[in-house]
Parts: sequence; structure tokens; C-alpha cells
Amino acid sequence: MGKLHICLFGRVRVLRGEDQLEVKLSPTEQTLLAYLLLQPGRFHPRSVLTALSWGDRPETQARGCLSTTLWRLRRALEPDAGERGAYLVKTPAGEVGFNWESDHWLDLTTFECSANGILALPIDAMKPEDAQQLEQTLPLYGGELLEGFYDNWALRERERLRASHLNCITRLVLFYGRQGDYERGLHFGNLILSLDPLREDIHRELMRLYVASGQRAIAVRQYEICQKVLAEELGIPPMEETQMLFAAIGGTMAPTVPGTVGRREPALLGQALEQLTAAIRSFQAAHDQLERARRLVERLTQDPALSS
Repeated sequence: MGKLHICLFGRVRVLRGEDQLEVKLSPTEQTLLAYLLLQPGRFHPRSVLTALSWGDRPETQARGCLSTTLWRLRRALEPDAGERGAYLVKTPAGEVGFNWESDHWLDLTTFECSANGILALPIDAMKPEDAQQLEQTLPLYGGELLEGFYDNWALRERERLRASHLNCITRLVLFYGRQGDYERGLHFGNLILSLDPLREDIHRELMRLYVASGQRAIAVRQYEICQKVLAEELGIPPMEETQMLFAAIGGTMAPTVPGTVGRREPALLGQALEQLTAAIRSFQAAHDQLERARRLVERLTQDPALSS
């Protein structure tokens, strides 16, 4: 049958055997497989699984859709009749889960196994081989988890893995800075800012690295970049800590109203919460509309009579 090579970072992909032939899965099959893979070691009642894609349908119809999707997914993953249960298993009660003892490779599992142990170490305990392992781990993150999935369970895991990915890169910035390898520290710091330009702590770290490597003018420029990004995106000045660092490296600080710099967060908290609430409402409305459209497309696809 051949080992399965499963990727959840970026778009969902399943490849088989040494030739890495792609296993074709429908959107509902991808959703079901992804959900099972994000719940390692667990078996799920069919009532939970039907809610993934058919929560708006009558129970009998939803269970029928789930049975059909399970049959199709099993046929795709286990094309040989003698291999039934190799990847999808069920309990006597009818609960469904993924067989973690099967012959497979999963990018998510490999990423977390490689990164989590090093991230748990104090920065002072990191060794060059740990940094090398983190660097080799980064390419596994081939895009945000489950691109194109907007269900809450997928969004939660996406944000968790995104934070873990950024933490890996942050560790490399700090490690190489302490090692005096400023070029590599700057490389990974700029990589973080390309993904999250609002990371003021990374702007500060780059300023320090530029100064340490004798590039004071670029350190000043980094502060100006930070100042501009915060003003354009959030309408706020840099934190007092950032401004003090800027002054320490010889920059010229713009005058501020006495006593306001250290209290910028409380002064802007109400405005920030209002913006966040509005953004959440807009996102939820878009999510609901997208979900209705997705279910309609799936229904038309599965029942040709409805599209005629």
C-alpha cells in the first residue's frame, strides 16, 4: 500500500509511497481527516463528526453523509481491501479515530516533536546543536495550518501553531545574539518582522544587534520603521522601553507629553477593545456566509439532481 505522507501546514495534502503520488480527497474528506489528526489518540462519536460538515441537516441525513464520507476516505487511504483499519479505526460503540500506529508521516507531529523540547529549555541552556535543530524544523511549517479552513477548531490550532513557529524563530534570534553571530540573529529577526511587523520586542532586539555589530545608523533606522508601523497600524507611539533604547543609542527622541508614554496602554485600551469587537463581528459574519456557501456547493456536488 505504501507509507502515507500527510501535510497539514498549507493546504491539506496526502502523498503515498516512495513516488509521493498524491491521494485525491474531496473537501469534506479533507475536513474529516484533518479533524481526526488534530485529536491524537482520541475516538469521536458520530454525532460530533456529523457536526463538522452537516450540522444544518436532519440527523438521519447527516449520519448518512458521514457514513458515505468515511467510506470514501477509507477507500482513498486504504485502497487494498485487505488493509481495512490500517488508517481509520472504530470502536465497538462506533466511534471513529485515526490509527496512530499506522505507517505514516505527519508534518505537524514532526514539527512539534522537534520544536517543543527545545522551546522548553531556558535560553541559557541552548546549545549550537539545538539551534541547528530548530533551523531544520522551520521548513516543516510550510504555511499556516489548514489554509482555507475557517471552522473554530481549525482556527484555534492555526493560531497555536503560528505562535509556536514564531517562538522557534525568536529563540534563534536570541541565541545567535548571545553567541555574537549578529548576521544570523538579524536574519531571523527580519524574518519574524516579515510575518508580524508589529512585534515591538523584535524591533528592539534588532536595534541592539545592529548596535552590537557596529551599525548604529541602521539601528536608528530600525526605530523609525517601528515607529511608522505602530503609527500606521495601531495609531500609537513606541513603548517607553523602545524610546529609551532609541535614546541610549544616540537617537533624537521626539518630545512627548509628560507622563503619557508609560500610560499609553490604559489610555488606548477602550479604543482597542472597540476595534477588536468590531473586527470579531465582521469576521464572524464573513465566516457564517462562507460556511453557508461551502455547504451549498457540497450539497450540489454530492447530489447532481439539485444542480440540474
